[in-house]
Amino acid sequence: MTRLTTLKPPMNKTPNPLKLFFLLNKQQWLFFLVGFAGWTWDAFDFFTVPLTVTEIAQSFNKSNADITWGITLVLMFRSIGAAIFGVAADRYGRKWPFIINNILFVVFEMATGFCQTYVQFLVVRALYGIAMGGLYGNAAATALEDCPPAARGLFSGILQQGYAFGYLLATAFSRALVNTTPHGWRPLYWFGAGPPVLIIILRLCLPETETFLERKRIREQEPSAAQTFMKEGKIAVKQHWVLLIYLVLLMAGLNFLVSSWDARSISDIVEEPIQFLGYHGNYRAGRL
Repeated sequence: MTRLTTLKPPMNKTPNPLKLFFLLNKQQWLFFLVGFAGWTWDAFDFFTVPLTVTEIAQSFNKSNADITWGITLVLMFRSIGAAIFGVAADRYGRKWPFIINNILFVVFEMATGFCQTYVQFLVVRALYGIAMGGLYGNAAATALEDCPPAARGLFSGILQQGYAFGYLLATAFSRALVNTTPHGWRPLYWFGAGPPVLIIILRLCLPETETFLERKRIREQEPSAAQTFMKEGKIAVKQHWVLLIYLVLLMAGLNFLVSSWDARSISDIVEEPIQFLGYHGNYRAGRL
């Protein structure tokens, strides 16, 4: 019953959103921008396949439905990446897991453009799914954990729109790059491997977040940093398991609706229903 009483909205006065933009200092803005850029290009790389299904199918002599398994595998493997990179980001810091994640984007997007067989295509996209799953939680932590609490709600909403912005960019560049050269659909993927290099450079120029450094200092005061990390994880799950389940179900429902739209409207690609398994992985490990 006590949980029911917490559902009552606090009815706090809504601050002027324009004033919230001035609460961030230069470093906090850079953290937000690099997180937003990473999440945007994560979405760009994902939507390259839905936007080129017909062309890829023709290239590999497969049906459109066969190619959409490349989408399904990405979504299935996202949860693996979320767990791996979520734990790594909480254990070792936000910076280097984020950089490694973007290096994987470069490799897998470039590799997709060079795939010569259907099997190669599926394997590369499955591996890309691990990288995609690992990015959002780290991007969100980088963008938001040093953000002033009063502005965090507004900026978290803006950050989420990086997904939509990535889709818009993928659509625009697919118009410019697909079937406009003798290489057909491949230039879109080769181009997609480029911007993550700029994101990596920007992240290299920034330090670790202050929030993580403070948490690291607390852990180093304990006899065993590894044991402290595991203890924190157990406490987080124990105290917030209801919230964790709620967020998983919330994101599962949201992504079911989004994926249903994607499956039916992007480039008229689907000949049969796509099995969007594993799309519940949007809630990242360690992001309570």
